Amino acid sequence: MKSPLQPPRAGSLRHFLLLWLLGGLWLLIACLVLVHLVAGLITLAREQDARLVAKLGRIDAAGGGEVQGVQGPVPPVPSFYRVSAIDGSLIAGDRMLEAFPWTATLPESGDPRFYVSQRSGTSVRAVAALRKDAHAPDRKVVVQFAEPMRARFEVWDELPGQLLGWIGVAAVGMSLVVISGVAMTSRWLERARQALDAPQLDVGLYDGPSELRPAMARMHELHLRQREWVEEQRRFLADASHQLRTPMSVLRTQLQSAIAGDVPASEILPQMLHTVDRATDMANQLLSLSKLEQIKRAGRLQTVLLHAVALDAVMELAPLVAAKRLDFALEGDDGLGATGDPLMLGELLRNLLANAIHHTPDGGRLGILMRAYAATIELVVWDGGPGLDDALRPRLFQAFSATKGGVGLGLSICRQIAEAMGATMEIHNRVDGGRVIGVDAVVRWSQGP
Repeated sequence: MKSPLQPPRAGSLRHFLLLWLLGGLWLLIACLVLVHLVAGLITLAREQDARLVAKLGRIDAAGGGEVQGVQGPVPPVPSFYRVSAIDGSLIAGDRMLEAFPWTATLPESGDPRFYVSQRSGTSVRAVAALRKDAHAPDRKVVVQFAEPMRARFEVWDELPGQLLGWIGVAAVGMSLVVISGVAMTSRWLERARQALDAPQLDVGLYDGPSELRPAMARMHELHLRQREWVEEQRRFLADASHQLRTPMSVLRTQLQSAIAGDVPASEILPQMLHTVDRATDMANQLLSLSKLEQIKRAGRLQTVLLHAVALDAVMELAPLVAAKRLDFALEGDDGLGATGDPLMLGELLRNLLANAIHHTPDGGRLGILMRAYAATIELVVWDGGPGLDDALRPRLFQAFSATKGGVGLGLSICRQIAEAMGATMEIHNRVDGGRVIGVDAVVRWSQGP
């Protein structure tokens, strides 16, 4: 069963606010009207009863069963009095007013008792009290005073009208205030909606509700990030299509030469195989970059054992190491871990290790070193190659900035992977005695303060 407090799944927020605010307001007004009406009627009834007691006090019981009269002005509403003996026999006053039937309940102190009685078939509100007979102090008489109930109701009928008039005016005024407030809120929300529809606008120009400013700022940030990502992808695809076009053009030229018989097959086929390998490397690295984007968007990082991931990468590239008869070393603490993703870190290591194998001469040395300092963890892939040219360093991590024998994506992907894992990456020459003896590719994680 749906809860009455559960908001609707669809509909107008303006209508929803008006319904609940005006509904609650009018319910409150109805309760106030009821409370004031009941309180007013009770107060009026008490005032009317007090008037009856006051009028009762003007009646003096005369000795010998005679009444001296009613003192004071004549009441403005029809009224009746009766003086009776204890047994109910009429002494003076209106015979049509019924005698008080419960004389035994009247207090000797003379305190009045209110009740409802009849006079000629008409309901009356009456008050009765014991008095001493003026001629016989040892004898008590019952003095009654009554007014028609109709006269009381006529006064009561005026009260709701007066009360409802003032409350109605107040209710209309409060309703206008609520409607104006909801209308203003709707205009604010409309400004917020327009701002969200145009997230490229500066957040400083936003003039909607301050509660929605964080959401607006977040949308603006997401828009900027998305625009940057789209622009990066556009440039990347343009560069990728250009780079893939080159080996395809070369392959087409080689095929045409082979068909025409201009170059012997034994010479052209290895060239074609090299071109295909180059295009395959390009496609594989493009696929790696696509996987990297998926993992970065997932944003799920964990503690990864560096030695285990490094060992998997080494085993995968072991045939290349063996083919060049390289002396390989895997050094470091087996239990050393860092924040990252196993797939991303494996891709990074394969790229760096493949690059190191490519640049290390046959019979040379290379390896992977894992080490921890007080505030950092480092993963180093080192080789015994010729080192980096000074002219190459500024564009080392630029996409499609190919080094000798490469396609220009590997190092760019490696840096992106490192940044996605909260690490940094740098590549520098390893120098011994003033002579370059190789290259170190260092991935560094900060362990915080």
